[in-house]
Amino acid sequence: MLIKIIILIGLFHHVILSLKLVNLKKKRSDVFFVNYKILERNVPKKKYRILCNKNKSYIGSNYIFNRIFNDNIKSNGDKTSELLQRANYIRDVNGIYNILPLGFRVIHKIIDFVNKHLEKLNSHAMSLSILQAKKLWNISDRAKLYSDEFLYVYKQKQSKNDKNSEESLKKKIEDDGYILSPTCEELSLSLINQIYNENITIKCLPLLIHQYNYKFRNEKRFEKSLFKSKEFLMKDGYSFHSNEKCLNETYEKYKECYKNIFEELKLSFNIIKKRKKDKMNALESHEFQVLSRDGKYKEAAHIFKLGDYYSNKLNIKYLDKKNETKNILMGSYGIGIYRLLYFLIENFYDEEGIKLPEQVAPFSVYLIQTNQKSKYSATKISKILNMYKDCMEKKGSISQQKNEQDDQGADKCGSSTFVGNIHNGDKIHNDDNTFNGDNIHNDDNIFNGDKIHNDDNTFNGDRINNNNDILNSNNTLNHDNRVDINNTLTYSSLTSNDIEYILTLWLFNTFKNKNIDIYYDDTDLHLSRKLKHCDLIGAPNRIIINLSNLDKKVKVPTNFYNYIDNSDNILWNKLYLTFQNITIEYKHRFSQEKKIMTIRELFKYFKFI
Repeated sequence: MLIKIIILIGLFHHVILSLKLVNLKKKRSDVFFVNYKILERNVPKKKYRILCNKNKSYIGSNYIFNRIFNDNIKSNGDKTSELLQRANYIRDVNGIYNILPLGFRVIHKIIDFVNKHLEKLNSHAMSLSILQAKKLWNISDRAKLYSDEFLYVYKQKQSKNDKNSEESLKKKIEDDGYILSPTCEELSLSLINQIYNENITIKCLPLLIHQYNYKFRNEKRFEKSLFKSKEFLMKDGYSFHSNEKCLNETYEKYKECYKNIFEELKLSFNIIKKRKKDKMNALESHEFQVLSRDGKYKEAAHIFKLGDYYSNKLNIKYLDKKNETKNILMGSYGIGIYRLLYFLIENFYDEEGIKLPEQVAPFSVYLIQTNQKSKYSATKISKILNMYKDCMEKKGSISQQKNEQDDQGADKCGSSTFVGNIHNGDKIHNDDNTFNGDNIHNDDNIFNGDKIHNDDNTFNGDRINNNNDILNSNNTLNHDNRVDINNTLTYSSLTSNDIEYILTLWLFNTFKNKNIDIYYDDTDLHLSRKLKHCDLIGAPNRIIINLSNLDKKVKVPTNFYNYIDNSDNILWNKLYLTFQNITIEYKHRFSQEKKIMTIRELFKYFKFI
């Protein structure tokens, strides 16, 4: 009987714990974002999880190239390069392409996308030197094979006494010249040997490394496009193994990894097995070729099974379990980052401009406000927000002072909050943290009249502050209370344009805090130009806000500035409750279908609620 009772108690305890865990999973209000930090801290009765937010959202007026239009740029038959320049992704200077901010964003997103797939291979990222000693290439017998493609850097200047300059230069290149890296097989193996102090054992293998770096090749078939140029960004990986079975397994994993990359980007491709012997001296290799608009397949990636060629040439070995030296087997795996960008543009552009998958698009969402005078609203609202920020900072300093006095018996006010209906009047803060005059600051609101805050946290007077709103004697929201800044701005002075700007700014912050890259075009450009720019740069989602046709004026909360940059508990956000039934125009770049939806439907579409 006793055993049955113990078992029943145990089951009951287990059920109670399970219910608590379910409730904890349902609660998401304790999650918020802090840039570049992933921390956990314990707070009495609550546990807050601070998540990493590496958002890259943009406000249009902060983008220095937003007024540069290249509608007249023409390229010699290469529509892709033309679009890349018109959209300010790249710019050609003397035949060499330079990457502008938008292109830089897309390239880094491509790198992040590739990295997600490489993490499954347990490959270690590093950066190898672009400069390489040509002697290393002489040892591997590849200097002659690449001699026409090398771009040279000289270690020392030509001597004045040299009679035959051509022979002298040739000798210096052969002996002590440096080259700009076309590939890094020799360097990577030499580096690993140095890392292990020339004592590589079987326990060190297998080892996988990769890098994203620039390559330089004096291409004979030079094309004036991003597809093939003398300088290009490439991801190259290298693997080191003790046996052929391990090399084959890694080779197949890399092949599958590259297949997944192209499939997820929806690029049509073929895998072609190449001949064994080439400049890489590979035993076996496979080339990934992507379909272009002209119907031709072009190289985008290449993987090589190198065997022990480089280990044998450079005389770099490893010790097996019997302490016998054996050659290290190598694999090499390259994929062109510039070429991925080129193929993505090449395959998805249309008459209006660039179309990119959401994984690599410069911005996931392009936000447009139809009001052409939004800058005036922005100035007005920013003053209110700055005043609110100043008050928050002052409140923080007061709380800090009182917390410091707590050990001496002073009241602790660190737990008090500031919500903030701001009012101009006679408010004097003394050194003893008390206020003189008729206006007493309490809980988030500043009141007029006789209001005294007692030590027992109760109020004497005719009006009581409750739930961070201004209440009249009937406990109803009074919209006549004003936000007064420099005696010029009041709550009642907010126009429909201001309300539209508040909605736009709140949406921008909500998407940003949800870690979705959003571009808010707050420039004073004409609406037609904004729409054209949106289609040109390749943002997959477009949102247009227009409140001019509303029958009724929307009334935002008097303390709206508390909720503009707050995406936690969206369903309880007062701005969400205000705007949830407002309609906006939504368009997806790939479907070209325009939809009219409410803010509530928009948030459901993006899975915010």
